[in-house]
Amino acid sequence: MFMKRVIAAVTVATLGFAGVAVAGHVTAVDPATVPTGFLAVHTRVADFPVSALARAVTPDGAEVYVQHVRLGANAATGWHTHPGPAIVTIVAGALTYEDAGRNTCQQQTYSAGNGFVDSGFGHVHRAIAGSAGVDFYVTYILPPGSANHLIPATPPEECVP
Repeated sequence: MFMKRVIAAVTVATLGFAGVAVAGHVTAVDPATVPTGFLAVHTRVADFPVSALARAVTPDGAEVYVQHVRLGANAATGWHTHPGPAIVTIVAGALTYEDAGRNTCQQQTYSAGNGFVDSGFGHVHRAIAGSAGVDFYVTYILPPGSANHLIPATPPEECVP
């Protein structure tokens, strides 16, 4: 068990360092200001679309971004999409994932300890914090050369009240 944790930590650290090395165009947080520890989050992600990951990764690798997001009570992100999949892990509070897929506007609420994968590649959505706000981490796995991890989008008609 201990060895598996060590291997997992080394893998996460390697991916993190590789993402910083390849994605030098993104302003990074000074590592000296981030508390050390084994994991930032441990979350259960029930539905993991492996096909989206396979589409993002090429023989030339992938762009990897890790972002910590904090939204105040009932605050929402803008409508957006990603050029590849995004793995979302909720660490505090709750968020409602509003999905503008298949001509319907679906909502799914996730609380701390749970997460989900947004498949990206033009899939339009937004996140809305719960009444106590939310803290979450997003790991973006994007095709090589992706200039940005987030692409603003117009709110879909089916999701506008």
